[in-house]
Amino acid sequence: MIDAIEQEPDPNPSHSSVPAGSVPAGSVPAGSVPAGSVPAGSAPTVGSLLVSTMFSLGGVLILLVCLRYLLPPMLESSRYSWHRGQLRAEYELAGQQLQNVSWEGLSEISQTVTRRVNPSVVHIQVSLKDEDSERLGRWNPDLQGFRAPSGQGSGIVVSADGYILTNYHVLESNSDIQVYLPDNRTLPAKVVGVDRTTDLALLKVDANGLLPIAWGDSDEVDIGSPVWAIGSPFGLAGSVSFGILSGKHRIDLNANPQYRGSRERITSRYSDLMQSDVAVNPGNSGGPLVNGRGELIGINTAIVGESYRGVSFSIPSRIAREVLDQFMAHGRVRRGWLGVELAAEIVPEGETTVPRVVVRSVAPDSPANRAGIYPGDRILEFNGKPVGSVQELIDSIRTTPAEASALLKLDRDGSEVAIELTLGELNYAP
Repeated sequence: MIDAIEQEPDPNPSHSSVPAGSVPAGSVPAGSVPAGSVPAGSAPTVGSLLVSTMFSLGGVLILLVCLRYLLPPMLESSRYSWHRGQLRAEYELAGQQLQNVSWEGLSEISQTVTRRVNPSVVHIQVSLKDEDSERLGRWNPDLQGFRAPSGQGSGIVVSADGYILTNYHVLESNSDIQVYLPDNRTLPAKVVGVDRTTDLALLKVDANGLLPIAWGDSDEVDIGSPVWAIGSPFGLAGSVSFGILSGKHRIDLNANPQYRGSRERITSRYSDLMQSDVAVNPGNSGGPLVNGRGELIGINTAIVGESYRGVSFSIPSRIAREVLDQFMAHGRVRRGWLGVELAAEIVPEGETTVPRVVVRSVAPDSPANRAGIYPGDRILEFNGKPVGSVQELIDSIRTTPAEASALLKLDRDGSEVAIELTLGELNYAP
């Protein structure tokens, strides 16, 4: 049996056996918190919230700045990468396709076009008439009987019975015209009709069984399409050149200072020409521009400068066909006439401005006067086609035959007005 030993009470309660810094369980009253400590789960202070919010806003701001300066280059780089990938795919595919291209086939197409078109192209030589040669001989006896050539060009057979279409500027007034046919015959030609406005003329030779050219549609040919020109540059009959259609609807060539000095400067005021890079030189005028089927899509009429520079112009076949039909029917072009003086005007429309064509004056007893068109009217459409400029409207009116019906849409004091009328005939067309 072990006896229990009774301990004496500690006279100093601060020297307790409880370790320093610890609080015995149950010795802290409920609801009390020691100074300097925050229990878990308690609410944050206002200061800590403010600091946390500032750090968050700073992070968002830095993120936005990074997006502002890093995202566009990333997107642009991605777009360029996609584009470069597309180019590389096209590059590699084109390389594979070129391996299979038969250049002999392209050569055969060009030769076939030449064989198809050459029999329809003639050389035109213009020289002084007999009376002019006699006057020249009287002035200088050494020139007695000499027939000096004054011009040359090309022409297109448009009918089997001897009608030939060419440029107006190829011909000279009071001149003798000789046509050299592809079958080596040389025949005199007489003038059936001329139209200075479009720089076209129609000749007639006494021949049958000629091979007329096939007509194509100049409106259907696209820029970049292959084209051929055949004619007599510098008198070299039957010359063929090849290129592409470079542009359409070229206007106001006479405003070009380089063009104004050209020997082949166009005399027409028609301003809707086709541009190509086919080699065309003096003597090609009046010859055909054809497509890959050997169809006439244009009549070569002008170049820039004294010789070929990669820029040549032709009259669209659509216009040439309309003029030819009038030559055949009337011996001249009965050109439409409205009887108004026009001016360009800039009109505000919403927040922008648009060009308009306004009627400045109306001729007495003209189709416009009889139809009720007044000064100040703005012409919006002509025969359903929007009017973009004064010259464009003038060309539309002049290429419409006289006595044909025309429908005009006008803007009169903010209201649209439709007027139908019959065009008159233009008596003078510079």
